[in-house]
Amino acid sequence: MVKSYKTHSFVNSFRFSCVNAIKENKIKILVTFALILIAISTGVFVAIKSNANCSLERLQEICLEDFLSGFAASSSAFMSRCFSLLVNVLILTGLSFSPFLFPLAAALFVYRAYLFGLNFSLIFIFYGFGSIFTAVIIILPCQLLSLFALVMYYIVLQKINSNCAKFGGSECNRLAFILIGMLLFVVINLAETLLLCVLNGRVILVI
Repeated sequence: MVKSYKTHSFVNSFRFSCVNAIKENKIKILVTFALILIAISTGVFVAIKSNANCSLERLQEICLEDFLSGFAASSSAFMSRCFSLLVNVLILTGLSFSPFLFPLAAALFVYRAYLFGLNFSLIFIFYGFGSIFTAVIIILPCQLLSLFALVMYYIVLQKINSNCAKFGGSECNRLAFILIGMLLFVVINLAETLLLCVLNGRVILVI
């Protein structure tokens, strides 16, 4: 009974922090997603302008050739992407302790969004319409979901840190939130890896 009450209390507190964080940071969230949209568009523009530059192929966590070869669905690629995401989570965790560090967090979001736009466009440039399935059905939703989750992770954790500073331990579920956040990114990455493995673009093209 006591355990059930504690769980219920934690869930309510967690939900309250999330809802309040979104309500109190509407402008910050809108600005962040506007910057992300601009960064993605910039990445697309740079990819189109530099389509002959093969050195652009190795970007973010994985080489574009790996998507075609099937390596992107391997355990080593999964671990590489997990490491990259968890490093981002740790950086955002540190930046969330002060609202004045928001520009640095925004810079991280913009950088990832730029690389996503660049990668996504280069997949079409280098591999043509045969890459549409892999790019649109797998990479697009998974990468956008990761970006969205990173932004919301930072916004909510900043609110939780603020509650911790104001109200102390009774309102402080920081560690649990960080662990949940890390688990979420591992799950997203795992889903992307499994989709790349099961729904490989080459298979669809052959069919």
